[in-house]
Amino acid sequence: MSLDDASFVVVDTETTGTKAGRDRLLEIGAVRLEEGTVTDRFSALVNPGRTIPVRITKITGITTGMVVNRPPAEEVLPEFLDFLGEDVFVAHNVPFDLRFLNAALKRTGHPELSNDTLCTLRLARRLLTGLRSKGLSALTKFYGIRISARHRAGGDAEATAQVLQRLLRHVEFEHEISSLKELLTFQYRSYSNGRRQPKHVRHIRKETLPDLPDRPGVYFMKDGKGGIIYIGKAKSLKNRVSSYFHGTGALPSRTQKLLRSVRDVEWEVMDSELQALLEESRLIKEHKPRYNRAQRRYGRRPFIKLDLKHEAPVAEYAGTIVDDGAEYYGPLAGRKQADLVLEVIDRVFKLRSCDEARFNRGERCLYADVDLCTAPCEDSSSDAYQEEVDRVRAFLQGNDHAVVGALEDKMKRAAERLDFEQASEFRDMMQRLDRMLKRQKVVAAPVLKHNAVLMEPGASPSTVNVLCLRFGRLERVLVLPTALTEEGRERLDRCIRATFDPGLERPERYKRAEVDALRLLAQWLHANRDSLVEVRWSPNRDIDSFVREVEKHVSGGLRDAHTLAAA
Repeated sequence: MSLDDASFVVVDTETTGTKAGRDRLLEIGAVRLEEGTVTDRFSALVNPGRTIPVRITKITGITTGMVVNRPPAEEVLPEFLDFLGEDVFVAHNVPFDLRFLNAALKRTGHPELSNDTLCTLRLARRLLTGLRSKGLSALTKFYGIRISARHRAGGDAEATAQVLQRLLRHVEFEHEISSLKELLTFQYRSYSNGRRQPKHVRHIRKETLPDLPDRPGVYFMKDGKGGIIYIGKAKSLKNRVSSYFHGTGALPSRTQKLLRSVRDVEWEVMDSELQALLEESRLIKEHKPRYNRAQRRYGRRPFIKLDLKHEAPVAEYAGTIVDDGAEYYGPLAGRKQADLVLEVIDRVFKLRSCDEARFNRGERCLYADVDLCTAPCEDSSSDAYQEEVDRVRAFLQGNDHAVVGALEDKMKRAAERLDFEQASEFRDMMQRLDRMLKRQKVVAAPVLKHNAVLMEPGASPSTVNVLCLRFGRLERVLVLPTALTEEGRERLDRCIRATFDPGLERPERYKRAEVDALRLLAQWLHANRDSLVEVRWSPNRDIDSFVREVEKHVSGGLRDAHTLAAA
């Protein structure tokens, strides 16, 4: 019988003690697993006919009062036997549960169980040799499994079933076991014979993994024909790629399927994880490897546009960036997030909402009459409107969280009016907006004005990565020792002057690839804000003092600098 056709019943028991001849069953829990999926469950408390010891109550939470009106073993066991049928009996430490069940069956006039048995403890000892403990608690922690009712039969049976699912994937991949007979035999193999992996995995472990550098980069998994089937990025190529080929039982089934096809791994070393992230995205879209599900296509990432050349600017949706003198903020996650930002601006700030024709006619509208607009149509030189524009700019840069407070006030007032539907709308808006503002605060500039040097700890403690951003894009990366030599100072000086040359022209338009890179940069900045130091540059800043400030942070090993999160 193949493993796909086999049916397993995963069992756990709670008892009044540890000796099957003297102690009694308290609870039986069981879970049926068919084709890798839980299809049925059984759970029953059992009246042991005696008082439950205090120490058992402390472990299980089962008291004498909970079982006094429950059926005895002679009534529960027939129901359990019907549930078990002829399926494979599975438990974590099979001998313990089997002894108690067989003792109870013997006392009630039933024959002992004759089902095939599979012990997840035995499997774990042969498959996860590097794991210090193979107890159920250790395995659930290793696999990231949550137990809703630890030391209750139903909860432990459920957890053991999830452990079994992982172990079955492991044994199928690493040991190429596909039949139930092979699996039942495997659990009794000696440890020396239980660690065989497929030939191609052994080859990669032996010939490839030792050569992997502890550096950032992009790696390529290839099939037997040399085709790229997966592309990934890593902060440490050695750690990331090695993780695929150790402890494979913990990997998702799709990843295990990938590893069955991998015959070679190649890589490209880079100076920074950010470089690797951007290159990974570009290469996935170029090659479209079949095991890369994400980032295969360029998504639509909108911006919020503020046309400051207009005498009365308005905030509006923009699908891309054009060098037209306007400020562009983003990119945002999608049209819904852009609509949210525009709705907030419309509700909180007093910018005009009239069209150009009406504005040019100077016609005052209802919004001005109800104090939702400062009426720039009547006085385009009004300081009041410019103040609103400045507030909107601060908001879009993530520097004005008063907006969240204003929405909170609106939420409270709606709740006081018992308008709970509107209150919940304001609450949801406030939560989504707060998350977006925290990310935008890290950038804190319109895209084309985001010019800065970012510094992060290098791959070794004695180095610093210097990342130069111009017009919102990553332009150059430099790895420098904290003990700066004259050569290092010259390299840094040349890099900064080349990046921030005032004569460089701004890009006319950002296409989909550039917008995707902006998105990844913003995400990376937010994720690494606690370790990044930033020095901003503007065209009116003296370049010599700018270079000296960056040099001071590098030579100081970033010790005395404020991170992006603290700035």
